[in-house]
Amino acid sequence: MEQLRGIKLKRFKKGLKRPELDIVIILENLQYARNVAEIFRIADALKVSEIILTGISKSPPFGKDLQKVSRAKEKSVKWQKSDITGKTINIYLKKGYEILALELTDTAISVFDYNLPRNKKIVLLVGNEVYGITKDSLKKVDKVIYIPIFGKGASLNVSVASGVCLYLLIIKK
Repeated sequence: MEQLRGIKLKRFKKGLKRPELDIVIILENLQYARNVAEIFRIADALKVSEIILTGISKSPPFGKDLQKVSRAKEKSVKWQKSDITGKTINIYLKKGYEILALELTDTAISVFDYNLPRNKKIVLLVGNEVYGITKDSLKKVDKVIYIPIFGKGASLNVSVASGVCLYLLIIKK
């Protein structure tokens, strides 16, 4: 067994086929820059189309320590800053995207039970580490999804939850 590096790794990666899916992530009011930096790295790994940072979400440039976390993916992943989440959601609704909120609500469905839209264009909205997604933003989304948690805790770290959810959406094809 040999770890893949250099040319062998590039050849291996060429053989990977990501299903066609246009994904945009909206980060609403993330207060910890480390979480934002981690999501940039996840977004790069999954070929996310764009990250939109809204409200108080920390935005690049990141300092030296956080660039180690993001692996400087804020330089290669398309991103923008928007003050108001609702306006951003409206823009993507008009473009034909299905808006998904990653949140625990009384109407949420498991990510395992979610069916991708035919046009395969989705926005994943994730919220603040403590308070989640605002009520105003939740009113605008098409569907609310959640990741089943079986332990005593009710949730995962926002960057971990984003990564798990995005991987599950991508493998749905």
